[in-house]
Amino acid sequence: MKLELLTPEAWLSEQKRLVGFAIRFGNQRLAVSTIHALRKLDASLLNAGPDLTCEAVAVVAKQGSRIAGFGFASGGGEDCCMVVVHPDARSHGIGGAILQAMIDRLGKLTCNVAADNTASMALCFRLGMTAVSMHRGPTGKPTLRFERRITHDAARPRHSDFVPQ
Repeated sequence: MKLELLTPEAWLSEQKRLVGFAIRFGNQRLAVSTIHALRKLDASLLNAGPDLTCEAVAVVAKQGSRIAGFGFASGGGEDCCMVVVHPDARSHGIGGAILQAMIDRLGKLTCNVAADNTASMALCFRLGMTAVSMHRGPTGKPTLRFERRITHDAARPRHSDFVPQ
């Protein structure tokens, strides 16, 4: 598998294909606002600034010439965050690799996952994301808000029931 962080030029040439991929393999879990954000993305937001972070990131995982997965986030995930993996490529670590690349590129990531989407919640937890709140999502389902920042505080306890050993 090969991961590719898309440049503005690559996004413009692949946009229709990737939006179609997200719709086709998103299992009807992507909010309409997410598809709208993909279609309306200002490609210049994919450019990295002087600190090497950017306002948006698009990551494609390929196996040979086939798209195995696609992830997109803007505004650190506050505006939009999604990962879609082709059904034949699931359970091979592709979603985790895409999400980790997004975190690395943005320096932080926030995403919202419907409580009935156990695979996506497991992915977020595996990557060290923290569920910080619950709210009603755009479809009315209970939805968890996950956050992760790149810091060196992995040893700091985050749960109030933490008991040092």
